[in-house]
Amino acid sequence: MENVTIIVPVKDEEVGLQYLIEDFKDSRVSNNYAVSFVFVIDERTSDDSRKFASELSHNIIDQKGSTGKGDAIRKAMEILDLDQTKFVVFLDADGSYSFASVAIVLNSLENGSDVSSGSRFFNSKKKPTGMSSLHKFGNNLLSKISSIKNRRRITDLCTGLWGFTSESIGKLKIKSTGFDLEAEIAGLITKKNLRHVEVGVEWNQRKGGESKLKSFRDGFIILLRILRT
Repeated sequence: MENVTIIVPVKDEEVGLQYLIEDFKDSRVSNNYAVSFVFVIDERTSDDSRKFASELSHNIIDQKGSTGKGDAIRKAMEILDLDQTKFVVFLDADGSYSFASVAIVLNSLENGSDVSSGSRFFNSKKKPTGMSSLHKFGNNLLSKISSIKNRRRITDLCTGLWGFTSESIGKLKIKSTGFDLEAEIAGLITKKNLRHVEVGVEWNQRKGGESKLKSFRDGFIILLRILRT
């Protein structure tokens, strides 16, 4: 079986993590791949996220002295030995993406893509249940701007599910610290001429907790990252 490392940034996601634990155990990902998890726990976390994360992994990083999704990914990449894993997956902790979707992304990588991302709008332009109209509008707008800037069509720039071969992720030097992470990834894979394939995935409303995304503030930061990368 191929080795897969799944990196999960976490801040107050105990409900989402409980869903992920059960969903992973029931998924074909756990049967078809040798999976290891790396959880990055924001020091501001006040619930039992660490307790539930420890049910899946001993690889838990304390995110101290800095915050943000991009920073969490960077901290995980600092300790990751790419020679020991075939694929690397970035996955949101809120339970909005299932491991059935992770399997679709991994299948894309097995079939030759360097980078694969799960798109909530690949098969339908309808607003997924639980997604706000503002969120959908903002994501669609940023996706179009990214498509124009990078000369590569992307339907879901702000997706929380990305997969990489170890070779491709090793070529990306991520600098972003927050929710501009995905915008930077889209720009970097274009610069490195990596084969990026979007795949349609299901998305469900987050399981408990509150979204950390601030639509207008983070939207502006994402826009700047698109233009600068």
